Amino acid sequence: MPRRTSTPGIRATTLLAAARARLRPTGNHVTGYLAVCAAGTLIGTSLAVGAGTSGTRPELADIGAWLAGGTKGEVVHAHGLTGEVDGKAALPAGMAGHPVSVAQDGRTTLVLDERTGRVVRIDAAQLTAAQSADYGAAGLQLVSGGAYAYVVDPARGTVQLIDPAKTTAESPPVPLDGKPGAAVVDGEGTLWVPLPDSGTVVPFVEGLKGTAVKVADAGHDLTLTVAGGRPVVTDGTAATTKVLSTSGVRGAFDLGDAFAVADPADVLVPAGTDGSAVPVLAAGTGDLVVVDVHSRHTLRVRVPTEGQVLGAPQLLGERVYIPDESTGRLLVYDTALSALAEPIRIADGPGELELFVQDGLLWVNDPDGAAAAVIDADGEVRRISKYGTKAPSAREPGDEPVEDGVPTGAPVAQVPPPADVPGTTAPVSGAPSDGASGGPSGGASGPPGPTQPAPEPGAPGAPQAESRSGAIRITFAKALGATPQRYVLKGAAQGQTVTPDAVGPDGPFVFEVSGGSCEKQYSFTVVAQYGGGRPDKESAPSALARPCVAPGAPRELAFTPAQGGHGGTVTWQAPQGTNGSVRYTINGPGGTAETIEHSHTYGGLRNGIVRGVAVMATNAAGSGPAASGWIDLTPPAQRMNIVNNLPNGRDLGIRNKPHSTVGGRAGSIPAGENPEVTVHCNMRGEEITIDEKTTDVWARLTYYDPLIDKNITGYVTDLFVETRSNLDVWECE
Repeated sequence: MPRRTSTPGIRATTLLAAARARLRPTGNHVTGYLAVCAAGTLIGTSLAVGAGTSGTRPELADIGAWLAGGTKGEVVHAHGLTGEVDGKAALPAGMAGHPVSVAQDGRTTLVLDERTGRVVRIDAAQLTAAQSADYGAAGLQLVSGGAYAYVVDPARGTVQLIDPAKTTAESPPVPLDGKPGAAVVDGEGTLWVPLPDSGTVVPFVEGLKGTAVKVADAGHDLTLTVAGGRPVVTDGTAATTKVLSTSGVRGAFDLGDAFAVADPADVLVPAGTDGSAVPVLAAGTGDLVVVDVHSRHTLRVRVPTEGQVLGAPQLLGERVYIPDESTGRLLVYDTALSALAEPIRIADGPGELELFVQDGLLWVNDPDGAAAAVIDADGEVRRISKYGTKAPSAREPGDEPVEDGVPTGAPVAQVPPPADVPGTTAPVSGAPSDGASGGPSGGASGPPGPTQPAPEPGAPGAPQAESRSGAIRITFAKALGATPQRYVLKGAAQGQTVTPDAVGPDGPFVFEVSGGSCEKQYSFTVVAQYGGGRPDKESAPSALARPCVAPGAPRELAFTPAQGGHGGTVTWQAPQGTNGSVRYTINGPGGTAETIEHSHTYGGLRNGIVRGVAVMATNAAGSGPAASGWIDLTPPAQRMNIVNNLPNGRDLGIRNKPHSTVGGRAGSIPAGENPEVTVHCNMRGEEITIDEKTTDVWARLTYYDPLIDKNITGYVTDLFVETRSNLDVWECE
């Protein structure tokens, strides 16, 4: 099922600062602009653009988002703190009922009719569809960011730069040499377009096509995400996630065996996240991995997904939200509680749900219906009725302005979860439980009721496994029902140490498993021990995890040239906290090489040239960032003296070329003087014979001439320098 774009970013004011204090947003807001699902944010620019004066401009909320309402043929703007709709804009005639996608970057709001290819700009000052242009094809992607906007045509395999204000084309379509997947824009404003058929991702920097980055074998399933402002590609076929830059892959993470055997089409990833953590879901098995591309920690868990049609997960705060399009609800996994929370109903029935995170809020939209919601970092839900409220719409000159300020009213309460959802846990802490308070309601007196039966022993929640350096952290939800005497961890292998030995009934519900091999994956269960003749209860197994993380960058990268140059040795030290067997990939002159050593030697290179080199460490968990440096083959200057310059009345010529008659003189050294000179290198030239000594070697040197107070650089036959006997003098380029 195709997914749609919505990536607003709206000017932050004092209201935004106050809201941040209340909402505790996760930070690292980025500009991620999507064509298929969700997006990051751009804070600090104005939503209001286009014509219109201050006297006619409606005041939209500083923390808000534009949401598509394709059935009604309009887009609405909702307030993030209350969920109230505070602006509407009707789309041009003919777009009602068509699927549309919205791209917003804080400067412009663009809407794409996915059926006709028409692009419309929303004038936030007048709440109208201001300009439009028709790109005449169905199935296009609309992607924007910074000062740039693009139309990506998957059928034709092209990218076209458009003017985000006028919506008209700024350049002809640029061929991509392949059929593109869903494109994104990173925090620097660079467009990234995946080409699965060739296993590459193509960047467009400042509107210009760059060099494709090889990320996978040809034919692999590739999905892009913007995480913490950086482009990240998930290879569903190879079960890896890689961090990209225009110069190549900057890190990689292994998703594990559960993803390696999954159908690549079932590997779901959001197109943008608010921070550096990327949730990846194998929809067929329910395996969920959260990869932090900054800390390199990975969190793994299994969630029940059987029979459900799921969309790409989103992450906000400590919760992962998974759209269940078979029911119109969000599944919610709480990483702090290591358990599923109550699902959140959005729509009344099956259908597509759009999710994106912006300004520390999760926005959920049913693009084909009236339902939407906004969720804060604490998990509080505010419903949005896109069509059920009156809101400012198109303004005419002379109309009274909409009142300034933020809509008032108490925050909307948490949406009560439905009671008919299987496979969920007890209500989230603080939520009511059927209105019961554990005793007679209202404090009414009367005879005691029948004695309640003792609660039955229950099993703990399925453990959540977090890979760390040299350890696996296991967290779990306590057992429901009877209170056990203790919890113990089961599944530790020989050589692994579990801390603590047991967890008491009141927690904290955490085990640390140290040791084990980075090359192996481990699964654990938690056993609730009740005693008193009652049976123990064992949890479901955790997802497989490794006791290691992808390594960091190699340290102390250095280059030592060989004697005479033409190569040398690159050396480095292992990254700090490295676990397991590590191999190193070296990108430098001649391409890529691999080694398990801490050095790599180059030979046969030209002197006089500086080349880049990068070294990246890899273990079973993935690859870390590369350490970069330079292979500098600039010949080192040597101080030497002129020799054999006899006082015979003939000065020693310094030639412009290594030849006695070609190129003329640059200067000369008086006869009988053998001064110190700076020798740069030597090279082959005209063969010269003096006093029965012959050589074709010429020294390139610099001589300070005191008579003219000037340095003179040129060539002198080696019969007067004898650089051949000095191994520290390199050959010139």
